[in-house]
Amino acid sequence: MSKKSVAILGKGSSVSRCTREFVDKFNIVVGCGRPLLDGYDHLIGSRLHYDFSNRTSTPYTPDQIIRYGIREHIDTGGQTPIREKFSYKDLDPSTGILAFDNFVHDETVGAIALIGFDLFQHMEKMYYFKNEEFDPALKWLWDNGTYDTEGRLTEVSGHNLERTYEYLNDMFDSYPEKNFYILSSYPFEEKQNLTIM
Repeated sequence: MSKKSVAILGKGSSVSRCTREFVDKFNIVVGCGRPLLDGYDHLIGSRLHYDFSNRTSTPYTPDQIIRYGIREHIDTGGQTPIREKFSYKDLDPSTGILAFDNFVHDETVGAIALIGFDLFQHMEKMYYFKNEEFDPALKWLWDNGTYDTEGRLTEVSGHNLERTYEYLNDMFDSYPEKNFYILSSYPFEEKQNLTIM
């Protein structure tokens, strides 16, 4: 039996370098933090099988759930099973890392693409979409100055960049039989089983 392939969509600005044709090669598409598909389907397609997000995000509408083909929502907020299960040193994982961790340990998965995983870099643009398209439920992040008028992260993220990078590389090394792809603005290093997009 052939292994499943999973494309995990983050929301980093590097998504703008993706193509629908690349995402459509994967059996399963996972969204992290409710990425915008409408208007961006030329970049990331229009399928979304799993919705990994926390309770602060505005939910997808019933129409979007049907159109995208969402099978399941996985809550990644505090004190949830997926967050309680995660353990890697002192890393506070982002929703994207929790989604990746969920699939990387699955022996039926043979390939994983991480798209828009920019690792919350300080003073870098956070999202591939326009500021005015930002989830209104999270407007407070603009109001309190966490993001500036250009959509850049003005504070050092609680999702430690160095520890996240270390975790991802440990997983790539722990599963040499899997094929990994990454589309990121962060300078990852090539590995035998990692293709940098």
